[in-house]
Amino acid sequence: MERRVSKRYDADLLQEDVTRVKLIFPDKYEIDASILDISSHGLRVSIPPSSAFLSIPQKDETVKIIFTATQMHVIGRCIYLMNGSNGGMLVGFCVLDPDDQSKLSKIVDTTY
Repeated sequence: MERRVSKRYDADLLQEDVTRVKLIFPDKYEIDASILDISSHGLRVSIPPSSAFLSIPQKDETVKIIFTATQMHVIGRCIYLMNGSNGGMLVGFCVLDPDDQSKLSKIVDTTY
């Protein structure tokens, strides 16, 4: 059953520079990732194989997500991890803070 409260948009419709993010973990470790899809309440990212096993978020861990083109950042809570088809990882983040949700809404609203 579909339980989403906001529409999710495929990143293919975003400008390429908007799809690049940097994940910063609580231990300050940084990984570059790419957005696969986005909504005002969260996003799903792909971590490349070269970084996937160096440090990946654990479920319920919070991560700072920086949009590299604009340096805008939000805090996301990891809600799932999956192995990607290319050997990397797919990670889903939920954004709970209303101010951060507003930032994601602006990205979605200016793109779609």
